Amino acid sequence: MAHAQHLSTAIDEHGPHLATLSIRELIGTLAGIEDRLRHTPTLVVLGGRLVVNPERRLLLRRQRLVVTALRRRRATLRLPMHGH
Repeated sequence: MAHAQHLSTAIDEHGPHLATLSIRELIGTLAGIEDRLRHTPTLVVLGGRLVVNPERRLLLRRQRLVVTALRRRRATLRLPMHGH
């Protein structure tokens, strides 16, 4: 098992706010998160105990936020255009 000695806390939390990103940027962000998830161990040893990797939990949280932002954009694009 991997040891979580140097957890990355930069899970794009300091990047641009999701509402300001384009659909293309959101999809790119999601692809990056999914790539990191594929390479992040599920379990790590912390304090002598085997626990769910905190970095993985942050990545999953960020993934949910990006998917929610993409769904909102889709709903916005489906709204009827008034006056056209």
